Amino acid sequence: MKQGTKKLLSAFLGIVMAGSFLTGCGGEPAKKAASSAAAVAVTWTEKLDGKTVDMKVTAPPKKAVSMSFATTEMMLALGLQDQMAGTAFKEEDIYPSLAEAYKKVPVLAEKWPSYEKLMSVSPDFVTGWEVPFTKRGIPAEKIESAGIPIFVPDSMQDTNANLDTLFKDMLEYGKIFGKEDNAKKWVDGQKKKLSAVQDKISKLPKVKAFVYDSDDGEPFTAFEGYTTNILKLIGVENVMAGKNVDKTWGKTSWESFVQADPDYIIIVDYDTSDRNDDDFGKKVAKLKANPQLQSVKAIKEDHFVKVKLSEITPGVRTVDALVRLAEEMHKK
Repeated sequence: MKQGTKKLLSAFLGIVMAGSFLTGCGGEPAKKAASSAAAVAVTWTEKLDGKTVDMKVTAPPKKAVSMSFATTEMMLALGLQDQMAGTAFKEEDIYPSLAEAYKKVPVLAEKWPSYEKLMSVSPDFVTGWEVPFTKRGIPAEKIESAGIPIFVPDSMQDTNANLDTLFKDMLEYGKIFGKEDNAKKWVDGQKKKLSAVQDKISKLPKVKAFVYDSDDGEPFTAFEGYTTNILKLIGVENVMAGKNVDKTWGKTSWESFVQADPDYIIIVDYDTSDRNDDDFGKKVAKLKANPQLQSVKAIKEDHFVKVKLSEITPGVRTVDALVRLAEEMHKK
């Protein structure tokens, strides 16, 4: 997730050119932005596998492939299903509002497709978190050499990303795919929804929370970055932020957890179905049974809140999750 930010590289073409292409270059990572007119090439840069590469589309992609669950939902939220040739890595139930659109997109693989499977749908654009474009998936260089542009949203690379970063990514998808109106409408709707709940809680005291992902003797938690930044929007302070830890996620000690004394514990639930509560229940029971934690306010008051990882990492579920969390964690 650690990557430098990218800056705008816009190239204006006098005529519409069919297809898309990319070229390699050196230099520092740059902030992406996109321009949308039909006669304008949309260009951006990616730093993948340590190499900075210029990317470009000269027409809205018609056979895009999403290699990550979050980017699939981002694209579907903008109504791009008819411009998608495939999706992969379905980590949990698709968001209900996107379920019908998802059915229209071919699933290429349970995890990541092979290079041969990817190329079998003749993609003209691929997107996802950075990991699918490493040796764990299909190396970026192999995709680039086939003339296919790669787009990794800034919110999935910038270690200090926030909700505005996500909104910019959605607007950039809109520009790349010629769906700027859809993107603006979605962003405006999310802002309006968040503003409404912020108005309700604006005079309420802030709440301290600890994000509990898992533990193997020491708890794994969120420190800085997107998760911490979005919680601030609803008056929730991550007790592990501001500890001079240069990480978005990592291990801490139970002693630090006890000393922080959170009001609430936000538990990341990894059950793949929204209908299954086993992971959340087991984690709650484990925390309650830990003798080191009996003095913690959240434990004593049974203040546990469930989230999916997809709700507190970049993606279209963030605002809906914040609305729900605000209602649960600011109870009078």
